[in-house]
Amino acid sequence: MAQNKTEYAFVQREVDDFSCIKITKGPYEGVIYTYGQVKFAENEVAGRLPLKFTYNVQRNINDVDTESEEFRQAIGDILIEVMEKQLEEGKLNINEQTRNNNTN
Repeated sequence: MAQNKTEYAFVQREVDDFSCIKITKGPYEGVIYTYGQVKFAENEVAGRLPLKFTYNVQRNINDVDTESEEFRQAIGDILIEVMEKQLEEGKLNINEQTRNNNTN
């Protein structure tokens, strides 16, 4: 894991049936977001299989740039950490889909 790891917590409003992630320290402190679709890329890049994901910012109280590559990298690192923990605990659900066309 990176030395400058972004700290985060899971948060949830009473009216929602899903959890969000709130960044609690660092340049994106206070940003609350959710992940959308998460999948692995179909082709390897430099011997690795990149993770592709969408996200929705729910709250950005400090008006930081949540469209930058640095932000995507920070929340991508969080996503990998969350997935690793869920895998270790046997809680990661992976849905395999058979594709019959060239759409994503």
